[in-house]
Amino acid sequence: MSTIFYCVITLLLLLCVVLLLMKESERNTTENSEAANPSSPQNRQKGEEHFSVLLNAITPGWYWRVNHEYSDFINATIKKMSFEELNATPGLFEAQRRCSNLNSAVYKYYDNLKKRCLNGELVMFSDIEVLNLRHCFHEFSIEAYPALVAIVWPQYQRPQVSLSDV
Repeated sequence: MSTIFYCVITLLLLLCVVLLLMKESERNTTENSEAANPSSPQNRQKGEEHFSVLLNAITPGWYWRVNHEYSDFINATIKKMSFEELNATPGLFEAQRRCSNLNSAVYKYYDNLKKRCLNGELVMFSDIEVLNLRHCFHEFSIEAYPALVAIVWPQYQRPQVSLSDV
């Protein structure tokens, strides 16, 4: 009877030792992962700050005004046009598709850059996504959107200005 009692106590002691070793091993792995994890609150805040500084530096001052104008323009004109009106206007579908693609690309690059910055990556101005985003900003606001307006409302198209007149 006493041998059974000693065996049970020995097994309980061994179980306690194994549980303590497992707990210590778990604690070590969480400390290592916390040290290697770039999305800690402090790094996440630094990433948000870096992202806002980056976007403020590369976004043209007029872009968001043009973007809101584009949304209002689409709602006031193209979404209210009948199918016959859309087909009767040459180049309208292609111009609208170009604006829509550029607008979507801006938001895609914006989201990708934000994710990268929040993950602790230091995104530089020479990064390919930053360069593509800047290109989309300028192409949308300076070329694509004015071309769309000129197709729908020719009387409001941007006048041609020659440099010799300036």
